[in-house]
Amino acid sequence: MYNILIFGDSIAAGRKVDKIKSWPFFLTQFLDTKDKDFTLVHNLSIPGESTGGVIKRFPIETEARCKKIYPNDRASIIFAIGLNDTQCINSGDNPATRLEDFRKNIVLLLEGARKYANHIIFVGLTPVNERKTAPINNVYFLNDKIKTYNEVINKECQKGNITFLNITEEWSGFDYLNLLSDDGIHPNEKGHQKIFEKIKPLFII
Repeated sequence: MYNILIFGDSIAAGRKVDKIKSWPFFLTQFLDTKDKDFTLVHNLSIPGESTGGVIKRFPIETEARCKKIYPNDRASIIFAIGLNDTQCINSGDNPATRLEDFRKNIVLLLEGARKYANHIIFVGLTPVNERKTAPINNVYFLNDKIKTYNEVINKECQKGNITFLNITEEWSGFDYLNLLSDDGIHPNEKGHQKIFEKIKPLFII
């Protein structure tokens, strides 16, 4: 059995698109066409989730799905989390998770994942359309803040030799606004397809 666990927020959960047009569903479809090991994709993403929220539920969620039944059973863990940690309340300098606490959370997540899987992937944060997100009902999503937190993930993944998909850096190199939904935060179908194309080569089985 091959278990793939995805821990994410509303983006990985497929908010603002049909669920069948989200990158986790694209990944599931792709693996179903090539499945030789009874592969199960567990999308454990929750809208509004932060790194702190994942830390609280990670052990029990993972333990339940990664118990080895047969010697060749294996697991992959995908993190797609962190954007909600960057959100600032009432001003652009009051993040939901302080940067140093965020770094500690990333370290804990990566250390925890190593106990269950050799194949770990971290999907980087996606940039936003600040014309729509600064603010939304007194909540600010700011690209400078997103880039700073994304770099923390990048550095910790480099230290641990973890695969990191730097979506922020890649999308910032072109006009990415057509990859976002009307709320300026969540990727649309094109955005999800682009994320999937980055993940797909990591699962050629």
